[in-house]
Amino acid sequence: MPKMNKKIISISILIFFVCIIPLSYVHELGHGYICMMEGYEFDIELGVDGGRMICYGEVENQILFRAIGGILAGTAAIIPLIAFRQIRRYPAVIIGLLPLGLGHFLNAGIETIFYKTYMEDSVVWGMVMGLFAFLIFIGLANRLAKKEARLAWDANNAKK
Repeated sequence: MPKMNKKIISISILIFFVCIIPLSYVHELGHGYICMMEGYEFDIELGVDGGRMICYGEVENQILFRAIGGILAGTAAIIPLIAFRQIRRYPAVIIGLLPLGLGHFLNAGIETIFYKTYMEDSVVWGMVMGLFAFLIFIGLANRLAKKEARLAWDANNAKK
């Protein structure tokens, strides 16, 4: 049975961690955009534990305000996989970006539906979303990195 391709896994991990902070910023920009559209100013703070957007006013459309951050960041992570077909030939990109995109979409749902507990128990929800992204990453790595290694193994054995 073929092992996972270490090069693919390494590149996937790099892509994943390089994209976390920019996608967090895009997430907070989504909230900030709604704040700005309703006539208020906002600030964004980014840290190791994620980001925060502070709106200096009370936003009326709370459902859109809560959901748009995750929707925008999830879309930003997944657009390259949809728009550029050739990227799909590189499993490291899929393994690195798809968990982040799906994680932000999950975040949009949680932040919208469970807003009160999301704000009160942000550490617990952060752990839930982190576990979700980790499991998606492992599942994709298990499937795509082994597949890539299997193709290389089959090609090498066919030459013998």
